[in-house]
Amino acid sequence: MMVAGFPISALADDYKDGMKAYEQGNIIEALEFFLAQVTEKPDYQKAVDMIQDLLPKVVELRQKRAEEFSQAGDWEKAQKEYKRLEALNTVLKKLVAYDNKVQVVWPEIDVAGKKSEAGASAAESAYQKGVEALKTPGNAEKAIEFFKEARRYDPDYKDSKELSGQALYNDGMALINKRDFKGGVRALWKLRDFYPEGFKDSDAQIQAAIDSAKVKVAIMAFDDLTWKSKFGDVGAILASEIIASGVSANPVFIEFITRDYVDALMAEQNFGAGSRIDASTASQIGKLIGVDVFVFGKIAGVTPNYPNRTTETGMNTGTLTLSDGNTISIHVGWVMFTKKGEVKVSATCQIVEVGTGKIIDASSHSKTATDYAQWISVTGDERALDPSLASYNRVETDINPPEMLVNTALKSIGSEIGEGLVKRFEE
Repeated sequence: MMVAGFPISALADDYKDGMKAYEQGNIIEALEFFLAQVTEKPDYQKAVDMIQDLLPKVVELRQKRAEEFSQAGDWEKAQKEYKRLEALNTVLKKLVAYDNKVQVVWPEIDVAGKKSEAGASAAESAYQKGVEALKTPGNAEKAIEFFKEARRYDPDYKDSKELSGQALYNDGMALINKRDFKGGVRALWKLRDFYPEGFKDSDAQIQAAIDSAKVKVAIMAFDDLTWKSKFGDVGAILASEIIASGVSANPVFIEFITRDYVDALMAEQNFGAGSRIDASTASQIGKLIGVDVFVFGKIAGVTPNYPNRTTETGMNTGTLTLSDGNTISIHVGWVMFTKKGEVKVSATCQIVEVGTGKIIDASSHSKTATDYAQWISVTGDERALDPSLASYNRVETDINPPEMLVNTALKSIGSEIGEGLVKRFEE
């Protein structure tokens, strides 16, 4: 249990513990025990005497420590000592005690001025370190930490906020001028921690850098080498899944483009109806229609596997207590049916950079989607059925058809490719 920040234990123990700490030279700890004792029993004379003796010594000790920390430039520890003295003063204001039946008037411990001075010195020290850090280009993060420390002592200390903003702005613009647009955008975004309303022209610079860094990625329908039309246009489905995966990541520096949009751009440029985009023509066509990257691919295989259902048989025996107290044996036979299905889809993917006409990545992907169902039929007394079997259906259960599993596998491949594209062009 705690009272005003000091531990409260059994009445007699506090005084004894206080004397033990006092004899060991721990006057701060001893004072806390005596304060706890008097809080419980205001007229405990021996404890009151010890408080009156130790209080000025503890105050002097903490003040001395605070001054030593201040002289050493350790403003954080100096502040803690002053805060502890303020906490002690708060306890004394609430403490009712009697010295020979006369209520004690405790002295005021006023360290507000010294605490304020220490805080101001701490803020100034941190501020100067921040100013010094700013002299080195690219040191904004370090400088900001110092300015944050200064503002912790005084939220409006000098121009700490403005310098923090200027530091990030300078770093961001330096990166943008080096054509590191992504790094510049991320540096300027951090300005929002200080200036949610915007800093100088940072919003305009961010948008301009995003526009400069943005990559237009056209996802073309994958060629279906399987010709298994019963599963639908798997090449177009996979392309859609890649786009869906990429867009769901909310990329900033990527604009995903569909085949339909590419066709519209080609029509604007008066390409003939027979014009075909592939790895060999991507560079020429992409430059004309403003696409930076093409993603091509092939569906190499769609392999369904739906074997005949399998069965497993068994029998359980149990006992049943009748109303007359006699027991009889009961038996149940069961057959478990298992139906499984799976579809494996394989695809290859190529990423072509329009600017160079080179294939900058090629990958293979294979995913298997599965589904299964189990049910049982029983003969005999179901009350003997093992509990692990009791929850199974008693009628045949269907599983997803191949068409659905194909779509599941395509979605998985699409997510894998889409995530890879985001990682490549967004990070």
